[in-house]
Amino acid sequence: MFTEGGNKGIMNIGLLKMFGKDRDQMSRLRESCFKGENSITVDPSLDWVAGDQLALLPTATQYRHTDYVTIDSYDINTGVVTFTDSLEFYHYGTRKSTAEDFSGVDMRGEVILLTRNVRVVGNDTDSWGAQIVTSDALELNGIQRIGHTVLDNVECYNCSQRNTFKAGIRFENSILSHHSITNSVVWGGLGWSFVAISSKNIFV
Repeated sequence: MFTEGGNKGIMNIGLLKMFGKDRDQMSRLRESCFKGENSITVDPSLDWVAGDQLALLPTATQYRHTDYVTIDSYDINTGVVTFTDSLEFYHYGTRKSTAEDFSGVDMRGEVILLTRNVRVVGNDTDSWGAQIVTSDALELNGIQRIGHTVLDNVECYNCSQRNTFKAGIRFENSILSHHSITNSVVWGGLGWSFVAISSKNIFV
């Protein structure tokens, strides 16, 4: 099988391993926040710092209502985060989990840390970013190449290509090894974050 790599990215038919620093990856909103505000309240004692990027996920039926913000300051004692941007959408939060009231489901908004110290960043040449592609390949001389990918705490930013299967992280015709993608984020791209085609043994 033939795998098209594209013109920008990391094309792996061997061994690829990336390990970043472990971070506090998520908090629930401890108070509701509203459009136009520039602060939120999350859990205290996180390792978040000024300059980190956050995503506030939707808490209503409008699935596109994700806010992306940059931390200006974080108080480790109170959990108050201020940021350089203003919120565009409402996000629900409260001090206590709603699990007891909603059959075990915590309805509070999730705040996701997007920043990692190991980053794959696509530039805007050709109007799209980069990608990480893993595949097996049989060379003309008969040598079998086997792709094996392990990513942990890695940030992929501005990766993927619009209206194609070229996702930020892509496995295609990769069946002879096993792979692991953990504690990592893919964001800021124009297309899909992750795609696996004719592949197996992938833990995400």
